[in-house]
Amino acid sequence: MNKDPISQQLESLSEKLSETTAHQAREAKFAHEANERFSKNLQSFEQYYPDIAKAISNYDVREEFCLHVTSSGHGNFVPKGSSAPIYSQSPIEQTTEQVERQLSKPVMSLTDYTGYGQNQEDERLHVRYMTELTNLMIDIRDQGQAPLSKIPEHFPSAVIFGIGLGYHIPLLLERTQFDYIFLIEPDFEQFFASLFCTDWFQIIADIDEQGGCLFFHLGVDHSLFIQDIEKVAEDVGAFALVRSFCYQHTPGAQLNTLIQQWAKDYFRFQFGHGFYNDAVTGLAHSIHHVRNKAAWLTRSASNINKDTPVFIIGNGPSLDEAEAFIKRNHKNAIVIAAGTSIATLHNKGIPVDFHALVERPYSNYKIFGDIVPPEVYQNTNLIGLSTLYPDTNHRYKWAGIAAKGAEAGTSMMDLLALRYMSQTLPKIPYSNPVVANTALSFALYLGFRNVYLFGVDNGKDPRGAHHSKDSIYRARNEDDESLGFGHLEIKGHTLPANFGGIVVSNDLFMIAHAQLEKLLRYYDVDTCLNIGSGAQIAKALPVKAEDLLDIEEAFDIQATVEAIKSECFNVFPLDDVSEEVIALNGLKELVEHICSIASEPVQTRQEAADQLRRQARYVFAYRDSKWGHLFHVLKGSLLYYHCPLITLLYTYEDEAFCLEQYQRLNQLWMSYIKEIYAHFCEHYTEKCDLGRE
Repeated sequence: MNKDPISQQLESLSEKLSETTAHQAREAKFAHEANERFSKNLQSFEQYYPDIAKAISNYDVREEFCLHVTSSGHGNFVPKGSSAPIYSQSPIEQTTEQVERQLSKPVMSLTDYTGYGQNQEDERLHVRYMTELTNLMIDIRDQGQAPLSKIPEHFPSAVIFGIGLGYHIPLLLERTQFDYIFLIEPDFEQFFASLFCTDWFQIIADIDEQGGCLFFHLGVDHSLFIQDIEKVAEDVGAFALVRSFCYQHTPGAQLNTLIQQWAKDYFRFQFGHGFYNDAVTGLAHSIHHVRNKAAWLTRSASNINKDTPVFIIGNGPSLDEAEAFIKRNHKNAIVIAAGTSIATLHNKGIPVDFHALVERPYSNYKIFGDIVPPEVYQNTNLIGLSTLYPDTNHRYKWAGIAAKGAEAGTSMMDLLALRYMSQTLPKIPYSNPVVANTALSFALYLGFRNVYLFGVDNGKDPRGAHHSKDSIYRARNEDDESLGFGHLEIKGHTLPANFGGIVVSNDLFMIAHAQLEKLLRYYDVDTCLNIGSGAQIAKALPVKAEDLLDIEEAFDIQATVEAIKSECFNVFPLDDVSEEVIALNGLKELVEHICSIASEPVQTRQEAADQLRRQARYVFAYRDSKWGHLFHVLKGSLLYYHCPLITLLYTYEDEAFCLEQYQRLNQLWMSYIKEIYAHFCEHYTEKCDLGRE
């Protein structure tokens, strides 16, 4: 019997009333739990992440900020600028499906370590052991084992893009334990909302108990994202990133840009760690700078005219565009020649106030001795980084040394500076990898802001020359050697050009370019002029050479140069560095302890990964100690071996095979560091002889 319309309406209203009452109950329950959860989360962040806790406490939500309760009783949220909530009416069910899907078909970063190089002519210890590592990795690859297809119960790292309301984090950690977790969320509001929905206090406590590392990158934009990640890699080691499970939780243009940035810049974590031979020669060169009575940079300038124009001159092809301007104006500017541009300027008839150099090898010292007459150097001042081949100092009218950061020699010199000068040495920031970085870092550290960049191109026009027409380089590497020196090939990358279009670049110049941009951000400088048709540099003003105005004010350049030398540099009051400071017994103790950890038997991937982590944390603990230079002696070599070791453990499906191959590489690693100790004891004052016949 059909119900009459009135009965149907009453039944429908009753159902709706029941639904409303149930929803009100869900909202009340959620509100109570959410406020309690927020309080516990804030306490946890105050303990573990005080800066984030401060940001949470100071955060002002927008008027329409609202957490909606779903039919499953969980929070949901509509982000600013969106018309739809992040989740469905069943956020946990929806997120569980996403977690299962991404774990079963994971996106994992993976580096190929079969191409590290096999340079049979280079007999340096590091190169020999890298060649052996490469051969071993080729042998392992050629055995044809099936690659890892799913994320196992333990994995080195997770890079998670999008926090949303955080529902995926505990679900992920129930399935897999990660040693390093990077959480990236450009929208701080979403993270703030997650504090009401996810038990961050429990997540943080669990990861802390496991000895893991959890890094939050909140409110980041793509321009600073990689810089933030690099800082973490510097603090804990690049092995934290080389084998990462990459997970995207929420959609969005900002997140997509960050993911693209990560994919583009991932190569930065694969090399550039420094290595033993660089470390020991850098230490030796610092010792020789002390013996040579070189002046060391100890403070910035105060009694000089900071408005003095500074010309930093690289050897890029755009230098030729500005030749006429430089010739008309160089007497009213401090001219700093970067590297081989000193020969180019000599060929153009332009004198130099400072010549900036950085390179360690004897071969570079020899080349620079051949490219200009001796009297050019005798009329020029040198500014070199502490790694510089020390005999270089004697060529110049005056030589000043600036401490290069993250170097064995610099850590040692800091200890001496504390003892004899009651200070540590300034480390001019972002001063590598090429000499133009050094020159700009030097000028900005001293306080100059009226800076012109000439020929600092970081690349070349796709159809143009690679260097100035007056440089020491051949037009093409295949040309007759009598026509000049060979040049590093410029290819593989592109950068936006100053006035539209692109320049072609390479790995080295890409890093140099990024370092220039970081340097200008670091000092918040927006008065630096980037002249010519090279690569565009953020915060530097692009200017065509023909649009430059001549410098009409007469600056006393000679007085300013002499003031820099006398006011900012000091000679150490000692003749040599003692064996006590070198700490050979300290290095012996360090190597023996690493080998004792590496010799322990391991039965699983996780045990092996923990073995590597313990070694690394022991070495990194030396960084800020009185033996900080020993950290730098081993750090680079450790990264060059530990990155392949951790990757190898999680490359193949067969765990037993991975552990077997791990032991082969582990034995090679222990042989390497034992040989490092033996070599160091005999060669810690030996200058870099690379290129000496």
